Amino acid sequence: MEPVIIREATLSDARQLSDLICENAHALLKPHYSNEQWDIFIRYYSEQVMMEKLQRQAVFCAEINGEIVGTVALEDNWVFGFYTRLQNVNQGIGKRLMAHLEDYARAQGLDTLQLAASPVGLAFYYKHGWQKVRDFTAYHYGVGFDETLMTRSLR
Repeated sequence: MEPVIIREATLSDARQLSDLICENAHALLKPHYSNEQWDIFIRYYSEQVMMEKLQRQAVFCAEINGEIVGTVALEDNWVFGFYTRLQNVNQGIGKRLMAHLEDYARAQGLDTLQLAASPVGLAFYYKHGWQKVRDFTAYHYGVGFDETLMTRSLR
């Protein structure tokens, strides 16, 4: 396998990040979403909104041969937008991205991270030391999504 490079994302990555996230979600999340939820998801991760996120979040991406194959973001102590390209799932890319984000968070003085996990992502988070806090409904653009609030200690 080619080497994986983890780097901070730039505004010029917005389109690739949007495409990667939407492609992954189309296969893994769309079957669990209503049409209304899917429309909101696509809007939430559009290229334009990704550009806005890149300006306020610490966004990291994994690259193989110059192609983005995974991404994760941090805003305050919240983890967002954690996705791996479908062809690269189960190759350790997500694990490496999350380790990089955790190291970055520690360097920023954070001792705990939190995230809202979709049902599809729960197994990964449990396997990597995240703890369930509670199930809840997250609202984006007025539409509810079933999520699980999870935390992870960085100590």
